Amino acid sequence: MNKRIGDLGQIQATSFLVKQGYRILHQNVRLGYKEADILVVKDRILVVVEVKTSIHCFSKVQMIQRFSRGQFARLSAIGSFYVNTIREVQELRIDLIGVCLEYKNAQIRHLIDISLYI
Repeated sequence: MNKRIGDLGQIQATSFLVKQGYRILHQNVRLGYKEADILVVKDRILVVVEVKTSIHCFSKVQMIQRFSRGQFARLSAIGSFYVNTIREVQELRIDLIGVCLEYKNAQIRHLIDISLYI
């Protein structure tokens, strides 16, 4: 996937999260060799969001298959670091957002708490 498509997907995902009541803390977070797409807070929960963007739509199962245990571990490490530095949060969660750019309007699928699926 090229960077432009990924950037468009991240813009769509960020807009979606704001409309859902999440507060954006950071985007494109790097901690050593680890990277997270979006960090948000809602209801005292820090959510580390991985965005998967494609010009073809994926089912929930296909989205989960594109997310590895290694990615989960890296995102968990980033989240753990931030949970310990941000006073307003009490919990950590890892979410996956799939953005489909196949149609005129982006289609977004939000899988809350990816740990339930891997």
